[in-house]
Amino acid sequence: MLLKLLKNIKFDRKRGSPILEEILLIGIAVFIFAIIFGMIFGFIDWTQVSIEDIFGR
Repeated sequence: MLLKLLKNIKFDRKRGSPILEEILLIGIAVFIFAIIFGMIFGFIDWTQVSIEDIFGR
């Protein structure tokens, strides 16, 4: 009986407006680019460390 009740419940899945979807996609793209550029600049900073700093004499 409980399963039959759950099958009869229909959820209204309203999608967001196209403007909201575009804003979300742009936000995700900016976030991904920020992570990528942060990693690139981190590698550039890491390559500027001298060997003596790593092994510490």
